[in-house]
Amino acid sequence: MNDKDFQTFVVEHLIKLGEGQEKLHQDIARIEFEHREKLSALFEGYQSITETLADHTDRLQRIDDKLEIHEIQIKVLDSTKANKRKIK
Repeated sequence: MNDKDFQTFVVEHLIKLGEGQEKLHQDIARIEFEHREKLSALFEGYQSITETLADHTDRLQRIDDKLEIHEIQIKVLDSTKANKRKIK
């Protein structure tokens, strides 16, 4: 292989490397775009689940508070009923 052939060989491979690098750059840009869309959808789903969980936690707390009040009322009523039986 003489100098001219070698130069042609090197130039051809440099051109191929440049083309490959451009394709790689385009692939990376495409992947970044797709991931951005997917991450956005995942984040929206996470926010929705977090809001639903907070709502359920609030509801459960209200139910627990009511249950505690009812338990106290039942104890008072049972105590009153027991006292009335003792008096008779």
